[in-house]
Amino acid sequence: MEIRVVWLLLMFSVSLVEATGCLPTTNLQCYKTATKDDEDFMCNWEDPNMEKNTRYTLYMWDIEKKKNVFSETTNNTNYYIILEKLGTIFREREIWVQKEVDNVACNSIKNKVILQCLVKYSEPHITSTSRSAGILNLTLDKPKDNRSVIYEIRWREIGSEWQNATFKTEDNTYQDFYTLQLQNQTVYQVQLRRRANALSPICDSQNVTWSDWSTIVDVPLEIRSAPKVSYKLWKHHNHSRDFNLTWDAPPAEESVGGVTYKLKLSVWPCEDPKKIKPITVTQTYHNISITFSEANVSIIAENKVGNSPTRSITIPAVKHFNNCPKHQSKTNAKPNKKCLEWYKLEDGETRLQAAKTSNNKTFQDIEKSVEMFVRHYYFLHIKKKSNFQTIARCPFYSKEGAPNKGPDNVLHFNVTHESAMVSWHFIPVENQRGFLLQYLIWVSGGENTTLYRLPANEKSFFIKNLHPGTSYTVSIAGRTKAGEGPNSTVNFETLSKGAALSWQDQTILSVCVVAVLCTIICSVAARRFRSKLLPVVPSPVIPSTDFIIPHNQDMSQVKEEVHEVVLLQLQELSKPKLSTTPERCTLLQDFGLVVFEEEEDDEEGVTDLRPMKSCFYPNPSYRGQVICLPEPILTSESIYKENDTESTYRNGLFFETVPECDETSL
Repeated sequence: MEIRVVWLLLMFSVSLVEATGCLPTTNLQCYKTATKDDEDFMCNWEDPNMEKNTRYTLYMWDIEKKKNVFSETTNNTNYYIILEKLGTIFREREIWVQKEVDNVACNSIKNKVILQCLVKYSEPHITSTSRSAGILNLTLDKPKDNRSVIYEIRWREIGSEWQNATFKTEDNTYQDFYTLQLQNQTVYQVQLRRRANALSPICDSQNVTWSDWSTIVDVPLEIRSAPKVSYKLWKHHNHSRDFNLTWDAPPAEESVGGVTYKLKLSVWPCEDPKKIKPITVTQTYHNISITFSEANVSIIAENKVGNSPTRSITIPAVKHFNNCPKHQSKTNAKPNKKCLEWYKLEDGETRLQAAKTSNNKTFQDIEKSVEMFVRHYYFLHIKKKSNFQTIARCPFYSKEGAPNKGPDNVLHFNVTHESAMVSWHFIPVENQRGFLLQYLIWVSGGENTTLYRLPANEKSFFIKNLHPGTSYTVSIAGRTKAGEGPNSTVNFETLSKGAALSWQDQTILSVCVVAVLCTIICSVAARRFRSKLLPVVPSPVIPSTDFIIPHNQDMSQVKEEVHEVVLLQLQELSKPKLSTTPERCTLLQDFGLVVFEEEEDDEEGVTDLRPMKSCFYPNPSYRGQVICLPEPILTSESIYKENDTESTYRNGLFFETVPECDETSL
């Protein structure tokens, strides 16, 4: 009966609240964040219609003693309660929130709870992950009471359904761990929540509160390859160098969730490598400023499941000077802002041992401590604010000595009757035992010896003014500040005067040969050029003549005979006839007609044929034959018309007499 009355009153109050416009709060929760008995409580709720000037009053009613044990008013939707204000927390209580707006009040639903059982942990946080093939290892933060916890974990491939599992951890552990089996080469998402495990016996599962879900964590594939790093010098100062470092990002499956890069830069030689702090960046490039000394860079790529292998590169030092004044080693910088670095150069170029460094020593200190007659190399660095600079980079000796070896591979070549060429290899640095100043060359022949001095960077010498057919000895030695070393020799004999041309004659002969070749080439080029620009003169073309052979002609080979040909000459009727002349002959040759006149008693030679009006067309096959022509028979009664022609064919020769023809043609 009492329950029915309570429900009626509740329904009436709700109807009254809705009529007046007051909406009660919802989702009231009161809890502590650890299982400790002395832990304070936090209460929070939700207001579906929050308005200004709204007041909230939190009530706690002791069911056993039937009295109100707690009531506090606030303007917020959460309230922090000190344990001392609550009294005992092991008995059952009712809790609710009264909302008051413009003198209108409404109550939330009353919840029966035992405060000792209300424990809500903070949401779990994944501190680290590692993935190898299909195994994912999760490391979780521990609740602040360091007690056993029950976790619920869910995971999925991106875009698929969630899969769930629960697991329990132990008490008094530093961190919580969990191993999850996943498919290889697949990207996943993971989320967790947790609740208290070890509670008072009076608590049941209904009073246990789950924490909020953690944020969704993307689980990429592990980074299997070290970054590919390259560097480029983009600015060179007087005492420092600026480099741009770039590297490749991992593939997309390995970059899910973001990738960071840790760089460890060793650019100050006097700094302990163990104390160098790495730099964390998210971009795939970084600019650094370094000294002229050697610098070391290492980089690691990190994603949510682990680190890549380390990639290390070395930026080589700038080549040292051949010699330096000692005053460059002097500086007024403070000891902690200067660094002196030195090491031995076994062959003058290769650094075969670790460098020694010092912030306190001077150049004079290290000069006295190193091995004598051995070349060393030193850098002097200073630090100005955040910039590193190199003010000296020189080789040095603690004490110099003379070379202990002469040049190697001394050779002679191009020997003539008055000159020769000699060459050699440089003396190795380890045998110089000091800074090489010059090479001394002695040329001995006959009873004379001549000394030549060459700079230390020369490795050949041209010897002139030698005598023909003479034996010579050339000796070469290196010299340092301490003196000259052993010499290396080579012998040769110059050629006799007539045995070979001198170098001057050889030069002249070579020039002449080159000139002749150039002339020939230019002539050929000029002909080709002229043939392209100037028109080609055509050759005379002799048209072929078709001969018609009668069907009844005898084709058997016969011996042709030259018969007499009658030439008819057109003359005017009024003029007297010419007297008979001796026999004339015509030579058919070179496509021309030549007429000869033979007389027994007359020596006048060739008769003028210009008055002749006849034209002859001989067969081309009779070129070179002589045709004898008798004196034509002319009568006073012969009368020719203007267009009359007469043809004669004899033994393959065809002749046609045409009136008014000016010349005789073949």
